[in-house]
Amino acid sequence: MSVVSGCGSNTDSTTAGAAAAEGEMFPLQGDFAGSHILIAYAGASRANPEITRTKEEALEKAQGLIARLKSDPGQFETLAMEESDGPSGPQGGSLGAWRRGAMVAEFDTAIEQLEVGAVTEEPVETAFGYHVIRRNSLEAPHYGIETFILGYTGGPQTPPGVERSFEDAAALAEDIRQRLTPETFDELADEYNDFADGSIFLGGFADAAQVPIPGALEAVKPLEIGAVTGPIEFPAGFAFVRRAKLDQRSGAHILIAYEGAMRAAPGITRTKEEALQEATALAAELSAAPDQFATVAMSKSDGPSGPTGGDLGVWFRGQMVPEFDDALDSLAVDQITMAPVETPFGYHIIQRRAVPE
Repeated sequence: MSVVSGCGSNTDSTTAGAAAAEGEMFPLQGDFAGSHILIAYAGASRANPEITRTKEEALEKAQGLIARLKSDPGQFETLAMEESDGPSGPQGGSLGAWRRGAMVAEFDTAIEQLEVGAVTEEPVETAFGYHVIRRNSLEAPHYGIETFILGYTGGPQTPPGVERSFEDAAALAEDIRQRLTPETFDELADEYNDFADGSIFLGGFADAAQVPIPGALEAVKPLEIGAVTGPIEFPAGFAFVRRAKLDQRSGAHILIAYEGAMRAAPGITRTKEEALQEATALAAELSAAPDQFATVAMSKSDGPSGPTGGDLGVWFRGQMVPEFDDALDSLAVDQITMAPVETPFGYHIIQRRAVPE
């Protein structure tokens, strides 16, 4: 993977300079957030077969890392990248956020006793080895990423119909780089994106491990909102990215699908007209009894969120289809759409909810 930042003669207008721009602060969803450095030993659970150190040597190494962090806590990410045997090592040891119980008990117990920013005084032993753990804030800087991707024949994810060779794609990517500015981004996305019509909003990210394009988060971090850069070479092709402003929202929905709708379950046989009629009746029912939304969703919704009362959690504007986002924008918190909202998936009754603090 390689990143070519800047845009030729347009570099000054598209990047923020040497200092990274600040991320937009949003809460992470979970009970804990943290990072760790795992020191495994031969025979530990899931240990790489190439690891030959003994359990005693692993403990000694973990203790040495804690001693180094006491003198310089700021080197945690660097040490994780250099020393951790865990898969999160390349991300500086970041584990993101998680719900209580998602980690082994010893890990959750240890992190619960830490203040935000603090590191364990002693290595924490689990079946995987010895962990040096830091508790992180449940609020983190997020960066919004939009992209368009130039594919090539034979790429592992390239859509059918793309016939350019890798060499031709690389040459075209260089040509696009020379033409790329904040003003031309959408025009170029419309013309060259092989993976969608126009640009793709990937989402808002605080953790590089969650981004589907390796290197994209690192590429947008120095950018001001609206600035662009690329190409980023990765297995699917050449990506150009723009830092997008983030708007977080929360809500729930009841989906009434019909035969032939996108992702409709094979057992759904109602017609589109019947789906609209059913959704309209449910919207009228809920307008008189909005407190029954979750109950109705559990019994009537065809969406995967039905069993949880239709709850969709938290997302950033642009991650839902435009019709859904536009409908949510018209609602106050706790308000329900008066009429069904049509999308390719069927008819939705939508309730806006407050974003959790």
